[in-house]
Amino acid sequence: MSTSVPPRDGGALSGSVNSLTPFLADESALRRIFDAEYSALVLSAKSQLGDAASQAPRVVESAFISAWAHRPTLHDAEQVRAFLASDVHHGASRALSRRAAAHRFGTHGGRDTGNTGSHAAASDEANAERSWEQITHAINTEGGSENDQAHLAAAEVGRHEAAAHMKSVGKGQSWVVPVLIGVAALAISVVAVIYTSRLGEDDAMVSATSNASIQPIASSPGQIGTLTLRDGTKMRIGPDTKVFIPDEFPTKIRAIKVDGTAEFDVAKGQPIPFRVVANRTHLIATGTNFVVYAYSGDSSVLVQVRDGSVTVKSGKQSSTVTANQMLFIDRTTMRAPTDDERAQAFGWPEGRIAVEHKQLRAVVAQLARWFNLDIKVPDLKLLDREAGFNVSLDSSRAAIAQVEKSGNVKFTYEGDSKVFRDAMAKK
Repeated sequence: MSTSVPPRDGGALSGSVNSLTPFLADESALRRIFDAEYSALVLSAKSQLGDAASQAPRVVESAFISAWAHRPTLHDAEQVRAFLASDVHHGASRALSRRAAAHRFGTHGGRDTGNTGSHAAASDEANAERSWEQITHAINTEGGSENDQAHLAAAEVGRHEAAAHMKSVGKGQSWVVPVLIGVAALAISVVAVIYTSRLGEDDAMVSATSNASIQPIASSPGQIGTLTLRDGTKMRIGPDTKVFIPDEFPTKIRAIKVDGTAEFDVAKGQPIPFRVVANRTHLIATGTNFVVYAYSGDSSVLVQVRDGSVTVKSGKQSSTVTANQMLFIDRTTMRAPTDDERAQAFGWPEGRIAVEHKQLRAVVAQLARWFNLDIKVPDLKLLDREAGFNVSLDSSRAAIAQVEKSGNVKFTYEGDSKVFRDAMAKK
């Protein structure tokens, strides 16, 4: 994953700008989080597995391998911990499902039948070093043992593909599992068709991209980053933005959700159109370049198409936006954006941001978003004044100066706090 950030002016007022660097940058980082979280995750897995607790170390190993496979999307310790906890939960559910299926398909005697490898007879004290050996062997082995390949397969297909791990049991019943799998696949397909037809494709995509288990790619205030999605689409996200990418992307679902602003250079030649969901508005493209601006605090969505075309759908409204066109969308309207709306939404890819003819309360919020400047306004009456700025993203000083002039306010420090005061107030 490549990253980029806006240049800084080096002044005391510059926003804190960081790159979207994966937290698990190397195996030593993975080892540190392993040492910190392994024991607690094993206990959690055991509590979820019940009488199949012997499989807990393997479930946890698979979670760490999955985290390693998804490391480009994990940017801090909290995201990694949340991912591991979620993956352990899903891994325990898969293990229980396999165990129940094995019992149904002819295994007797009440023993675990999951592929637990060396953990089948493990003691209550998990052998952390043995688990670490399994993890490192799996993430560094392309071929390897059946055990390693099972781990890698789990990481690759995601947390929701439990059926891929089922194995046949007993030669005398070898025909049973393929038939049952075929029936299950047919049933799933029928359910999917019914579900999609009932909800409609758009609602189905909203549901898929809003899944609570998705760990978003997120940028902080003052941060701009770039990365390449798994289908080859290049994405650049603006500050204070979250992007939600389903596990099934792009093979089954080529849709993502954006809360914030992002620019896309969509990979061409794909069988499924590329879709962005933003504030329940759908932007559908094939190979094209476009910018979307849709923060969750706003009710509107703005899109600028730079090359190709994008189909926009919002409720019963629909429109096609072609190269060099822009569109403002809310619940009841599709129209061309105003000059101020265009400047605020679409200047940042070229390194500029404009917030003009707004109340000071809105301007202060945008200074926080684009420059990571936390500026207080103790005199609440000032918040209603009109102010604005139109500056390069590398100069927070220029932004402050323009707000002072346009809003007739004065920037100052009061202790450690940054403050706007009335410029005309008596001293």
